[in-house]
Amino acid sequence: MKECKQPAIAAELRRRITDGLYTGLLPSSRELATEFGVNFKTIDKAVARLVAEGMLERRRRAGTRVAAAPGGFRPDGRLIEVIFEGFPSIFNHPFWGEIWSGLVGGLAAGGFRPVLNMLESDCETGLLRLDGFSMIRASGRVVLGIGEKRLLDRVAAERVPFITACDPVFDAAVPQVVFDFERGIRDAVDFLASHGCRRIAFIGQAQSYTDPGVLRKFDAYRRAIQNYFQLDPALVGHVRPLAGSGRDALARVLERTTPDALLAAYDHQLPGLLKLLAERGIDIPVVGCDGLDLPGLPSPRPVVVAPRRRCGELVAERLIAAITGGGKVRSAALPAVFRH
Repeated sequence: MKECKQPAIAAELRRRITDGLYTGLLPSSRELATEFGVNFKTIDKAVARLVAEGMLERRRRAGTRVAAAPGGFRPDGRLIEVIFEGFPSIFNHPFWGEIWSGLVGGLAAGGFRPVLNMLESDCETGLLRLDGFSMIRASGRVVLGIGEKRLLDRVAAERVPFITACDPVFDAAVPQVVFDFERGIRDAVDFLASHGCRRIAFIGQAQSYTDPGVLRKFDAYRRAIQNYFQLDPALVGHVRPLAGSGRDALARVLERTTPDALLAAYDHQLPGLLKLLAERGIDIPVVGCDGLDLPGLPSPRPVVVAPRRRCGELVAERLIAAITGGGKVRSAALPAVFRH
């Protein structure tokens, strides 16, 4: 974008604020620059417009935040608070963007609209930073991709309908819409084993101190592998689902052993994994999970596909049914399917 498009960027940010999509910390200049395809200076000048208007306030060492009651915005009874952590640019994220689209469409069909409340986590421990965290007055809440007990307890204490989405959480009594990877990963392992693969490596999250739900892919892999072979710990590369971090986990596996196939828990780490394999001259079958359409990935390819848009739609349907009908929020599981 050229400098003349600063007003367009400012207008889009203004819309997101007045619509309640941003209520706390604004995404960083780097993240916004990436989203809008401009440089940092262009973003800073667009943000400065909104600071001058009183919609945003800049705090030293604390980032840029939405000012109190921007543009006359007030919470109302048709709002659904969406609590999310990790990716401020959720709107065009290859995984969360489809869930968000399904959620927004489902809420709109029921006469509701979302307000996005962003959280941050400690990069070392992965624990949420909840100091200063507060919730708005809303008819219901969606906790998107977070299973940390401290947060869920605080949400439940508000005594309004809520639901979690994506990863199974520690407490089965918490209403949730989750992806069930059990059958899809089992079918993927069956496929690899039928092609003579006996040493199938896993790159993904294999341990957690806060939320065992994030281990669902690893648990499914472990059970599927042990239908055929004794699981070799040397084939497991533990890594959190952060883009770009899978490469180092695979490098550690390759230092220990030589796999003859690879199951990657997160598609967005696949470009780095495939590049490392190519650099090492290793030609093995690779199966991804989630079903993302990303540049550089072969098509068609073997993949375990999660129905992301349907997840968002179902979250909205279950939550609205409880809000309007006065009953409990009902859980659901959406099966991920292996395709090759």
